[in-house]
Amino acid sequence: MKKKKILVHGTLDSLKKFFSDAVSNDYDVVAVISDEAEKISPIRNGRPIDVLATKNVPTFVLRLIDGIIFTGNDKSSAEIFFRQGIDPKKIILWDAAQGWLPFGGQEPDGTQVVFFCGLEFHIRSEDDAKFFNETVRRLQTQRQVKNLNPQLYPIALMQDYQRRMGRPFDFNKPQTFTEKLQWIKILDATPLKSRLADKYLVRRWVAEKIGEQYLIPLLGVWDDFDDINFDELPDQFVLKCNHGSGMNIIVRDKKSFNRQQAREKLNAWLAVDFGAQPALEFHYTRINPKIIAEKFMSNGDLPDLIDYKFVCINGKIIYCQYLTDRSTELKVNYFDENWQPTTVERSDHPRSDHPEKIRRPKNFKLMKKLATTLAEGFAFVRVDFYEIDGKVYFGEMTFTPGAGNYSYKSEGTDEYLGSLLTLPTPTPPPRLF
Repeated sequence: MKKKKILVHGTLDSLKKFFSDAVSNDYDVVAVISDEAEKISPIRNGRPIDVLATKNVPTFVLRLIDGIIFTGNDKSSAEIFFRQGIDPKKIILWDAAQGWLPFGGQEPDGTQVVFFCGLEFHIRSEDDAKFFNETVRRLQTQRQVKNLNPQLYPIALMQDYQRRMGRPFDFNKPQTFTEKLQWIKILDATPLKSRLADKYLVRRWVAEKIGEQYLIPLLGVWDDFDDINFDELPDQFVLKCNHGSGMNIIVRDKKSFNRQQAREKLNAWLAVDFGAQPALEFHYTRINPKIIAEKFMSNGDLPDLIDYKFVCINGKIIYCQYLTDRSTELKVNYFDENWQPTTVERSDHPRSDHPEKIRRPKNFKLMKKLATTLAEGFAFVRVDFYEIDGKVYFGEMTFTPGAGNYSYKSEGTDEYLGSLLTLPTPTPPPRLF
């Protein structure tokens, strides 16, 4: 996704603070606007930036740029431009102390319309409010993480791990599986992992490794929601972002599909750097965010697809996770490579009552072969497949499932998996731009 072309408005002091903020690098600054224009001569990436007096901004410029960032929480100046007819989605409020700030109002029908960081939200329900608040939290946290001194990454990760898991660990001497995954998140976030965690770019790699017949058909890929021609899509399809986890919209009936709601969600997801979050899954930060559409896949009358997730350590399959009942109460069962149920159980999701009665998938042998091929060369990766109408389809490759913070009910699981995992040679972490 291209950087937005923006103007930055503020005083000499607020502009200095903004340009010292890491998130200022997320934008292509076209010019600076200020009532103190004669005092300002900003230089960015070795080149001077044009400075305009507030009263001299040409109207056509406002039509060409993607937004104006008003620094120092300057709502009064924002209102002046708003009265000049600028789209409210182009107005972005930033403050050095508070970060990004929302603004908006209420429509006659009670809908709350909120603009935040160049995004638009229509809040009509508790779910809408929850999604908006989650977006605010993510983008504010993203700013904090991007401003973090790289030397403090291990400390920040140890603190996050203790908060999530309830116990400390030594980043320099990780022992358990989840501890080693924390180390991997910072010191093994390679460019190849970024490519393979990208739900769009991974397709070519998978096609080269095992064959394109295992890929779910791709219906389209876009940088912007407004570029999607829904008339060209079938009645059922799946929309998802390529650069993170949990960014999916399943469309079972295009006629009843709420496009406005989908637009707001997907645009909000596109704005998130999934690597610049407290869990520090750095391999995601290199991914160029996109929207992709895939064919809607179903398995007969079953309400959900069944996931077969192969846990691979040092290129060898350790377990196959069998996931079912997503729409009701997700159940996770662990089988060994011979499809024998194990005692492994996660704390967040229960096992089935009788895992011994779960049938071995028809293509289990083939899936094991494909998973082993894709896992070759990685200290750890989880390779996911589906079995639909007797055929195998690739799901995704995940290098830090659950951000490396799974908790197990089964005693000794974390320690056992940790004993199997040999850490690779460390590599420098990517920069958070």
